[in-house]
Amino acid sequence: MGCAEEIIEALEEARKLRRERADWEFIEKLSPKLKAALKYYVETGDIYVASRIAGLTVDEFNELRVRARVPSVTGSHSGHLLRSGLG
Repeated sequence: MGCAEEIIEALEEARKLRRERADWEFIEKLSPKLKAALKYYVETGDIYVASRIAGLTVDEFNELRVRARVPSVTGSHSGHLLRSGLG
C-alpha cells in the first residue's frame, strides 16, 4: 500500500472512531450551530474550522467536544492513529 492509501485509511479509521464514540444523544440536543460544528468535527477532525462554525474559541470548542464524548483522533502520515482521548 502506498503512502497516500495509508493516509486515507488512517483518516477513515479516525473518522470511524469519532463517529462510534460520540454521544449522539447529547449532540442532537444542542443548538443547530453547535450540533453542526460537532458533526463537522466528527467527519473531518478539523477543530479550528469546527470552532469557527460553533462561534467558539478552539479551547471552548475542545471543552464542548469532551462533553460530547468525541475523542480527539487524527491520522498520521505513517498510517497509525494518534489519539489524545477525551482530555
